Amino acid sequence: MEINKACSNITLIIGENSSGKSLFAENLTVELSPESNASRIYLATMVPQTKENDLRIEKHRIQRQNKGFVTIEKDWNIDRIEVSKDSVVLLEDISNLLANGIFIHHQTVSDAFAQITALAAKCRHLIAVNIAGLCADGYDEETASYINGINALNDRIGAVADTVYRMQNGKAILQK
Repeated sequence: MEINKACSNITLIIGENSSGKSLFAENLTVELSPESNASRIYLATMVPQTKENDLRIEKHRIQRQNKGFVTIEKDWNIDRIEVSKDSVVLLEDISNLLANGIFIHHQTVSDAFAQITALAAKCRHLIAVNIAGLCADGYDEETASYINGINALNDRIGAVADTVYRMQNGKAILQK
């Protein structure tokens, strides 16, 4: 696979659920866009389907209050959003984007990867958050395929990202 130099502005943050990925990503976004006129975009991809989803969304809204984010909710076709070339975009998160692509829009891992890299080419920096450490063993075929897709996206995005962090015990460990 040829590495697209336009993707050298990607930071990938991976880790288990509730590992601190989102808070770290929000703070990194603020750090990378210290100018008061810089665009900080929070790209929310979750399509809430349960009370737990609603609670997680509210937790994230509260967590990013007063950080200067403009929130865009988009479940798919993220490459079509309008962002300024100087913006820092926080993609929260890849696993939801992929689930929407596969289960709602009938798309593939490659389609999700293409959207992510196309979005990165439109902004100054893309910070992408994703779950990691999932194992497909013991799941039905459809769920196993989705889990394998999450892992494949981590590998593909990690290969083109300039920086990769893995969250462990609430701490960001630089991997690349």
